[in-house]
Amino acid sequence: MPVFFVLCTLVVISTLCKGHFQPCRVFPTDLFVEVGSSVWFVCSCDSVRNGKFSWTLNRKSVDEKLSKRINSTHSMLSLTNLIHSNATVECHNPETKQILAGTIVRTYYDGVPQLFTCTWEHQTHNSKTINYTVNIESADVFSCISSVKSCTVNVFSHLSLSRNIAVTVKAETASWTSRSDSYEVNPFSILKMNQPVVTTSAFSDHLLVSWNNVLDSFDFSCQVKYNKTFSPTVESSKIINCWSCFNATIEDVESCTFYNISVRCAVTEPTWSDWSPEETVLTKVKQRHAELLSWRKVSELENYKRIVHVMWTLSQQGIPLKCMDTVKFDIQQTAYGENTAEGNSTACLSSPCDIEVDEHAHQIHLRAVQDENVIVQDSIYVPAVSESLPRVTDIQTSSDKGVILVSWTAPKEPVRSYMIDWTHNGNQYEWAESKNTNATLLDLQDRKQYNITVTPLLLDGRTGRSTQALQICSGFGAPGRITVSDVEPYDTSAFVSWDTKPEDVCSDAVVKYTVFYRNQSTKTLQNVTVDGEKLYVSLKDLTPATQYSVYVEGAAESGQTRSEESFFTTKRFDPRLLTRAIVCGIIILILLLSFGLFCVIMWKKVKEKPVPDPAVSSVAEWLLQSNQKGNYHFQQFFVPFESYCDKIHIQEFLSTLTPSGNIDPQMNQGQESLKTSISLMPDVLGEKPVALTETQHLPFHEDSTSLLSSESCSVNPYRCQTTTDTLVPRKAIQCKHESNQQHERFSPKSVYVSLHLFEQTGLLESGKDNFE
Repeated sequence: MPVFFVLCTLVVISTLCKGHFQPCRVFPTDLFVEVGSSVWFVCSCDSVRNGKFSWTLNRKSVDEKLSKRINSTHSMLSLTNLIHSNATVECHNPETKQILAGTIVRTYYDGVPQLFTCTWEHQTHNSKTINYTVNIESADVFSCISSVKSCTVNVFSHLSLSRNIAVTVKAETASWTSRSDSYEVNPFSILKMNQPVVTTSAFSDHLLVSWNNVLDSFDFSCQVKYNKTFSPTVESSKIINCWSCFNATIEDVESCTFYNISVRCAVTEPTWSDWSPEETVLTKVKQRHAELLSWRKVSELENYKRIVHVMWTLSQQGIPLKCMDTVKFDIQQTAYGENTAEGNSTACLSSPCDIEVDEHAHQIHLRAVQDENVIVQDSIYVPAVSESLPRVTDIQTSSDKGVILVSWTAPKEPVRSYMIDWTHNGNQYEWAESKNTNATLLDLQDRKQYNITVTPLLLDGRTGRSTQALQICSGFGAPGRITVSDVEPYDTSAFVSWDTKPEDVCSDAVVKYTVFYRNQSTKTLQNVTVDGEKLYVSLKDLTPATQYSVYVEGAAESGQTRSEESFFTTKRFDPRLLTRAIVCGIIILILLLSFGLFCVIMWKKVKEKPVPDPAVSSVAEWLLQSNQKGNYHFQQFFVPFESYCDKIHIQEFLSTLTPSGNIDPQMNQGQESLKTSISLMPDVLGEKPVALTETQHLPFHEDSTSLLSSESCSVNPYRCQTTTDTLVPRKAIQCKHESNQQHERFSPKSVYVSLHLFEQTGLLESGKDNFE
């Protein structure tokens, strides 16, 4: 005889049946509602274009007044006071009477069990299929047939909670039949209640959780479970127990925090109902925990007005609250020292909020209002334009891994604390208060340039002047975009240059560049590295007439970036050879032309010596040497390496030219036309110089050019020359100088000298012979 272990469970919530979906459909599907509820259904069918639908409930037509046409393809049915335990709702095509779509709706009585589930154990080694029949006896006798060791049956209207339930299981095969012992159980000990329907309300200092009446006239217990929706750490849920209750108050909650709340109930403890679906609620601000931190940015004075950018955060224990939309804010501005009731009021929904003030000092009062109650307030001082106030100095900033460190020197005046504000775009500000002369800025946006300002807060409630630090980046990213700008290939080398364009102001500086180049024939990859300040490199030892690829990689402390790959082909011959040959040829040609021009100029100088023009020559009077200080016309020719005896005496040389001593009268005429008297320079023996006097006469007239005729003088072909007196030949030339010997004085002689005379070889030879 097989042995049965039977366990029965009474379930309130039924298993939902799946609807049959067709191209046309009715929604919502598979409803499970309380008896007496009002429901609505919509039939959607694209095959119906006239908007005409008909409805049936359990195969019976529904009054057309309960349906409404939405459009040509949709119709809606509304049912009120639904009492059917199981109803089928269908929509039809009124012309063809065809069923287009349908759904099933089930109802339940609140607190009355709907399902009865029974499970058992059957110790048998039979491999054949066994059919089980569960006989249930309560208000009525009903059964459940199953081929497995559990069975669930709808017991609505068949079960009485006032009497025990008797259960018997029968097992049957083709060859044998077996029955279990009768199992009798109290219905309340196995009664599983429906899920409670929960509603939650948030108040300023607590949450109120309510749920529906699960059972009438029976004692039961319920549990309320709640926990934070978003929590940085895993927290266990908290439980509140209550007996025969329909609501509970939760006070242990934080301000502006989302909580998940669920409720379950049971008649007896082992058979709890399922937890109700979690209800999410946002708590309000608790007045005793709220903190209001406000700050302002003041614009420059323009047209006697300044714009004050008022900002604030609502926090709890230093953590900003996220329920700002549940709180209203009110701003009042007053002249400094006046009563707040005398100021202007401005309502602001959220931070920031702008107000206008003049050039005088003002006090800004900010209030947070919730449910018509002021929960927290704060005030800010706006200094006058001309007010002298202390400020911090020597602001130093540094950044490391997205964190900015700020330090400064305190003013000489005592201060209460310091307010630091920072922004990366000039619109969104963050601020914090510090008691020390340094601060650490966290939660910054990566690779953004920040403006940081420090303002001292004075002991009397006023604020000092703000001091702004130099802009600083919260972090540095990889270098900017690298682009190969030019490649100049030669036969065995190539010149590569590139440009680096930073992507933003916080791009890191390149420390080094590595140029990679690959021979496309041999696939050999080579590289060369240069300093980060160089934007060019020369690639050497390349193969002529070969294609290469090249790209540049820039490395910085924060990362790397690389350019796109470029291609070039080396030349078969170096194109620079032709350029060099042309340059060298031009240089040689210029040198040859310069040398030829120099030779021509020198040749002309040698062949065409300048000949003096007698027409512009002059006649001068030469005074001979004298023992006394007298006038000389010219100094004697003196050559440093010659001795005194080697000096040329022009008078003697000329006298040899006219040995007879007779002078041509024509020469006398030429002399008188121009005379010059010049003080003779002292003798080479050391006589002191005397003043020079010169008298110059008018040049020759045109008729005097007749003197140039070679026929007038047999000696000089250019001009005959004469002296006013007969030249006295020098008897002897002293070769030794006697200090106390007086120089002989000669009478002044007038002599005309033409340099061409000395170039006439024959004349010089003739004069020399006569001189000898």
